[in-house]
Amino acid sequence: MRLGYLYSRYPVISQTFCDTEMLALERLGIALEIGSIYPPLTSLRHEHISRLRAPIHYAPPQQILRIWEKDAKTTGKWPRELVELHERKYGSSVKAEQRARNALYFADLFTRNGVDHFHVHFANRAAHTAMFLKEISGIPFSVTAHGQDFMKDLGNDDLLREICAAAAFVAAETDYSRELLRQCCPDSAAKIHRVYNGIDLEHFPLRFPATLNPAPVIVSVGRLVAFKGFEQLIDTCAELSRRGLDFRCEIIGDGPLRENLQAKIDTLGLSSRLTLLGSLSQTAVF
Repeated sequence: MRLGYLYSRYPVISQTFCDTEMLALERLGIALEIGSIYPPLTSLRHEHISRLRAPIHYAPPQQILRIWEKDAKTTGKWPRELVELHERKYGSSVKAEQRARNALYFADLFTRNGVDHFHVHFANRAAHTAMFLKEISGIPFSVTAHGQDFMKDLGNDDLLREICAAAAFVAAETDYSRELLRQCCPDSAAKIHRVYNGIDLEHFPLRFPATLNPAPVIVSVGRLVAFKGFEQLIDTCAELSRRGLDFRCEIIGDGPLRENLQAKIDTLGLSSRLTLLGSLSQTAVF
């Protein structure tokens, strides 16, 4: 079996669960084809990325894909009905033509390389592109919906219902997300399943320290954005400090709230206990 993956952007330093999943599949002997609409925004890479055997293919610029579009309209490969339907239903903001142009490239890539099925992480523009890719190539797809992607970023419940209906199955990483998806997409409820993100347990060997650290260390890893809850974590650390408890907290990650979070740490007098370490490789985290 040859399995495809389609991302909006890859690799992304905060999305190690995608890397772990694909590395595990390669260890099982499954050949992969990885497609990404956009290249990464940073040169920082986790060391384990180098172990991926599958190359990463990026969509060409739109000016080149417009040539593909012209050719597809001549040969009958352009998904005209689906593009026009989505433009009528959802307006120009969903960029149906752009999604279809990107889909032309990945449909050709996956077809030439014998991909039997492809998977999409995040119910966002990549999942929307997947609908056009399936329409063009006939290759089935599945999608993992995470949280912010379908709750906020996609911005349209009708489109979410279409994506879930078109997918062979939908994975949600928590029971909470699964139930939200089932409520929003009742016609697809039977094929929406909770699938936890995997971790490589070899990185976490069981240890029995001779003595416990008298001062607990709290570690939190994630992008510094509002819905991750770091402000609440800082408030909790302030409460621990008020109660006279000894501890240390390290927050790993970066994002638009870094300056605000640092200011809050300083205001609460937690700078000696709580540190923002910025983005780190997974090896440094372990």
